[in-house]
Amino acid sequence: MSATNWRGSRSDADSALWWLVGVGVLIALMVGLRMSTRIADRGPVFDERWITRPIAEIIRKGWSVPTAIDFQETKGPAMIWPYALWGQLFISNSQEVVPEDVSGGGRGSGRPEAWTSPIPGGPAPAPPKMLATLRMFSMVCFVLGGALVMLLAGMCGVRGPPLCLIAVLYALLPYQLVFGQIVMGEVSFFMLAALMLLVVVWGMGDGRRSVHPIAGPVFYAILLAVLLHSRIHAIAFAPAVCFVAWQRLDLRSWPWWLASALAGLSRLPLWARWGGPVSSDFQTVHGLGIRLESLTYLGAAMAVPLGVFLIAWLIRWRREPLGWLPPAGVIVGLLLSLVAMPDMSVPDALDLSLVHDRFQGLIASLTQLVAGTGTMRMVLIALACMLGLGGLGALLTLAHRWRVTSLMGVMLRIQAFTLGAGWLLYALTRGFVFDRYLLVWAVALPISWLVLLPRWLLAVQTVGLLATAAMVIRTWLL
Repeated sequence: MSATNWRGSRSDADSALWWLVGVGVLIALMVGLRMSTRIADRGPVFDERWITRPIAEIIRKGWSVPTAIDFQETKGPAMIWPYALWGQLFISNSQEVVPEDVSGGGRGSGRPEAWTSPIPGGPAPAPPKMLATLRMFSMVCFVLGGALVMLLAGMCGVRGPPLCLIAVLYALLPYQLVFGQIVMGEVSFFMLAALMLLVVVWGMGDGRRSVHPIAGPVFYAILLAVLLHSRIHAIAFAPAVCFVAWQRLDLRSWPWWLASALAGLSRLPLWARWGGPVSSDFQTVHGLGIRLESLTYLGAAMAVPLGVFLIAWLIRWRREPLGWLPPAGVIVGLLLSLVAMPDMSVPDALDLSLVHDRFQGLIASLTQLVAGTGTMRMVLIALACMLGLGGLGALLTLAHRWRVTSLMGVMLRIQAFTLGAGWLLYALTRGFVFDRYLLVWAVALPISWLVLLPRWLLAVQTVGLLATAAMVIRTWLL
C-alpha cells in the first residue's frame, strides 16, 4: 500500500483540522492518564530516583559548572537543562523537604529511601511537589513530539484523517505513554529528533525549488549536536542521513557529511571532561567494548515494532535488488542466538564499581511471562531475534521500493538505516541494554507502519501495540 492510499482529504485546511484533532487526542491522553492513574502522587518510578538528582540540584543551588556540567548521570546537559529551566519557572519552593510520612508509592520505591540518593553522599532526587512539576514538562514534550511527527507525515504527503491515526500510532510506540508521564530522557529526545528529521526532509526538498542545500545541513548539524549532548544514541542518525543523502545527491551530498562530522566533533569536549560517553560514576554500566550479546537482545526487542514488516514483505514478495535482506536478517538472528545468547539473569543490587551486563525490558518481561526462566525462554528470545532482524531487513527492503527523489522515500530510508545503525552500534558497547533504547531511533516508525503495511496488518499491529501499552501502563502508572 502506498502513501496515496492514505492521503484522505487533499484540502490543506482539512489536513490542518485533522492535525489539530491529532494534537487534541495527544493532550487528552496525557491529561487522562494523569487524572486516571496515581502517577501525579506517586514517588520515583523507573529511573526517576537517578535522573532527577542533577535536575533538582540545579533548581536548589543554581547554575554553576559543578551543577550544570559535572553532574553524575547517563544523560547529557541537553536533557538535564530544559527540565531544570522548567522547574525554575514553575516550582515555587526550590528548597522543598520530603515530609517524614511520605510514602514511595512507585514500583520498587515503596520504601522511604526512595526519596534519598541511590549513591551515598550524592544529590537527593526531586521531592514530591518538584517531581510532580517536572513530570508536567514530559507531558508537554510528549504532545510536541507527536505534533512534529504529524507535521513530518504531512510534509511527506500524508493528508486528512490519517494524520490523526499517526498521532495514535505515535502514542502507542512501546513505553511512549509512560515516558510522557514521568521524568525520563526519551520523550524530550524524541521531540528534538522529530524536529531534526523535519529539517532533513525540508533540506533535501522535493524538487529544485524546494531544496535547501546549505540551510538544511546547517540546521541539521545544530540539532544533531544538541541531541548528542542529550544522549550518545543520537549518533545513529548521522550515518543514516549521510547514506540517504549520498543515494540521492551523490557527490553533492558533502554538506550533509560535513554537518554530521561537525556535530559529532562537538560532543568531544564533554567526552574528554567526563572521561567517557557518560559521567564517571556510570562508566561501568555504559561504556565501550565488543559484545555480540547486545545485538542478540536488541534484535529480539525489534520483534515488537519491526516483526510486522517481515510479514508485509512476505505477503508482497517480488524479485528486487534488496530482496535478500529479510532472509539474511532471519539467518543472522539465528546465528547470533546460537553463539551469543544474553544472560537474562538480573543482579539483586546495582554496584557501580563493577561492570554489569543487564538485559531488561518488554521482550525480557514477555518471554519470562510466557516461558519462565528456563531453556524455553532462550528459544523464545532466539525466535524473537530472528523475527526482529528479519523485520529490520524487510523495512530496509520496503523503504527502497519508494523513490529516493520523493520526501516519503527519504524519510522511510532514514528511518530504516537509523534503526540498523543503532543496532550495530551496540556491538561496540558493554553494560546495560534495554528495549527502550529502540524508541529514540523510531521517530518515523508510526509513519512507516501507516504507509508500508496493508490495512488489516496495520490493524493487527495496532492491537498488539495497545496490549503492550496497557501492560507498561499497568506496571508503571497504576
